[in-house]
Amino acid sequence: MLRIQIRSADVGWLTLMAAFMLLCVLWAITSGSYGLSMQRAITVLLFPEQSPERLMTVVWELRLPRVLAAVLSGAALSVAGVVMQTITRNPLASPGLTGVEAGAGVTLLLLMILLPVSLPGYLLPVAAMSGGLVVAMMVYALAVMQGFSPVRLILIGVGMTAFLSAISDLLITYGDIERVESALVWLSGSLHQVVWSDVHTLAWWSLAVIPVWMSFRSLNLLRLGEHVAMTRGVNPRTMMPLLIVLSVSLTSAAVATIGTMSFVGLVGPHIARHFSGDRHGVLIPLAALTGGLMVLIGDTVGRILFAPLQLPGGLVIVMIGAPYFVFLLRRIRH
Repeated sequence: MLRIQIRSADVGWLTLMAAFMLLCVLWAITSGSYGLSMQRAITVLLFPEQSPERLMTVVWELRLPRVLAAVLSGAALSVAGVVMQTITRNPLASPGLTGVEAGAGVTLLLLMILLPVSLPGYLLPVAAMSGGLVVAMMVYALAVMQGFSPVRLILIGVGMTAFLSAISDLLITYGDIERVESALVWLSGSLHQVVWSDVHTLAWWSLAVIPVWMSFRSLNLLRLGEHVAMTRGVNPRTMMPLLIVLSVSLTSAAVATIGTMSFVGLVGPHIARHFSGDRHGVLIPLAALTGGLMVLIGDTVGRILFAPLQLPGGLVIVMIGAPYFVFLLRRIRH
């Protein structure tokens, strides 16, 4: 039976974050080259059958899928970041530590640059997810050859990511310029091609957040070390591989849909910890909300900052996340 100690302050922060998320969703739907009032947007959302066809297209076909994909992918990356930072006991760990992002990026580059014909758009996320999962499985298999160790996982993940990054650079340097430009938009983190089918797929994969949240007690104990976890009835050899699989699944689904947004999985959990501490029963839902907000705000700002030119949301998030990352490094150093 799950028992979570929730304080009144936790309820307040969760409610405040959820309300802010709702406001940001409405702001994103109303923002763009075709402006909408807040009242008009709410009317189209609640009563679509009574709305003009043009407004239906703008809200339901163009903006709402993009907004939902931003929220779901950000939540998935941030929760995956919580898992990786906890099981490795490294505050600078990120979901890409297992090579998922690098694997997805190389797979996409290979398909988009080297294939003689262009693949249908709906196959690219599937291929990227498959590549990310294969690389993550390779990293984990190498990490457990002589007994699982968080340090070994980090080192092998960093080495694999560096190797795949070199392959990516090689493909970008010598590939056809038109195909490289198309691939680079995805690699920088962009939601401009998201459609409802992407949202549906991402929503199903995002259900992995539920078993992660249900494992909050194990995460609380693993944060204190494997020995402490074992004395409290948690088997690290069983729980850690399971949590890594869930983290990889969340990361691969998000990266396959929106591209690489590295700072979300790194920074999102730390922002949530400011409000909840390391109590994972509260930290996980807060991290999901903060991650979703980061991607949603980054994508919306990228759409409207230099309209009609659209900046990839990943670039905006890097500009926001980099200063915080420097602050985080200084804080950890002291």
